[in-house]
Amino acid sequence: MNPKVVSDMVIVLDEFMPCDLYALDFTQESYRTLLKKLNIHNEILFNDKKGAIKKALCIYFTKTYQEIEVELSMTQCTLQQSLASSSGSEPLDRIIFQNRLCLIDILKRKAEFSLLPHLISIPEMLRSELFQPFVEMNQNFETARQVMRQQIDKIFELDQRDIVLFIRGRITIRNYIPAKKIPAGMDKRFAGESPELMAEMYTNNFPDGAWLHIEPALDEVIAEKLNFSIIDNHTFSRTCIPVFRTMIEILLLEILNEEERDKIEGFSGYVLRQYFQSIFLYTAKNLLQFVENRDKNTELFIKYYADEIIIDANGNKVQKYAITDTKNQKWNYSSILSIMMQYKQMKLRISAQKEAINFAQTKISESQAEIESEKDQCNLIGEKVEEIESLIAENDGDILKLKSKAKTNNSNHTEIQRLNNLQDNLFVQKKSEKYHLELSKGRLANKKIELVRRNKKLFYEQNALKTLIELTLPTSQSYEQLAEVVALTLAKR
Repeated sequence: MNPKVVSDMVIVLDEFMPCDLYALDFTQESYRTLLKKLNIHNEILFNDKKGAIKKALCIYFTKTYQEIEVELSMTQCTLQQSLASSSGSEPLDRIIFQNRLCLIDILKRKAEFSLLPHLISIPEMLRSELFQPFVEMNQNFETARQVMRQQIDKIFELDQRDIVLFIRGRITIRNYIPAKKIPAGMDKRFAGESPELMAEMYTNNFPDGAWLHIEPALDEVIAEKLNFSIIDNHTFSRTCIPVFRTMIEILLLEILNEEERDKIEGFSGYVLRQYFQSIFLYTAKNLLQFVENRDKNTELFIKYYADEIIIDANGNKVQKYAITDTKNQKWNYSSILSIMMQYKQMKLRISAQKEAINFAQTKISESQAEIESEKDQCNLIGEKVEEIESLIAENDGDILKLKSKAKTNNSNHTEIQRLNNLQDNLFVQKKSEKYHLELSKGRLANKKIELVRRNKKLFYEQNALKTLIELTLPTSQSYEQLAEVVALTLAKR
């Protein structure tokens, strides 16, 4: 098969076929057009070029990472497409294909997204566009992210040393770069940058410290790249520092001005060094959470640690370290699990006590609302009583006036009788309202008594929490000491 013939056929396909064609949408009409453009109009010419046509079609669709098998005759072309391994269905595979086209376009426009020569940052708007089709198909985020990672690895030709992170609303692709060669005599800790300059940049950019920026990102980063439910010890040791450094680079790119970005390699190392222990302590506590939940992979991860030298898959000697505290006491999985079970029970008891406090506070709020409502009711009834008393006084005046006139005018007797009847009704209403007023005052007094009781209950629950925290302090201290020991072991190289 002549490679030049195949190459020319691919060029023909490129000229008349859309570059975003899903393989299964290749029609018989398109096939006839291809044969016509190749001047193949009889069986002899077809048989001579059949193999080249198959190869050209495969190459054409490979440009969009579609794997096909082709069956040809002079009159018909049948394509069978291999679905993406993570799709499982044609509708989902079509979404993955559109996703792939978008990533190919980003790769073509790589310069627009390269904030650093070794780092591509896909902004939130494009990230949302990439994820939206999966959302519309009710695919969960984890599935979408897994598919996206597979596509990115393939399209951007990443290897195991390159890193992809889905954090801060962006997709960040960081290519591995070897450490910068530092001339003799220069400080090698920060890629040749002076410690004084690094300290000055840190003070200027992080007046309140960088931990406020680092801590919120750690959960996402650990879950994304250092997930203890799936990671093995070798992968963790190999990737944790590059992952943390990439995380810091991403944070720095949001803060540093463009003039400072050329120092980001040294500055990211400086910031990482400042918070090295804090980051690994946070990571250790994340690991211990998996131990607490009795995760099987984490059990194997912990059991890996021992004072011994092993030979890895490449025949290299690897020094393993036991989890050892400052008193030279070694911790194994059983002793760690024991502490974590005690710690879990402590957290449950404290959580339950906090719930009791929240419940007591809710009851106090309810009592205060009921008291205010009852006060309003009491005031309303009091106003009604005052209004009735005002009417009674007014009627008394009218009756006296009419009685004084009745001595000379007998026609006022009827009006006097009406007012007397009204007065009787007002006294009945007054009596009723005063009765309800007394009831309301009684309820108000009871509600105030209940509020006092509930305040005492809150005080009791708060004291119970203080006592519980004091009683469980040894467990809490054991947990913190264990976390520090595990952090030191994780950080060893």
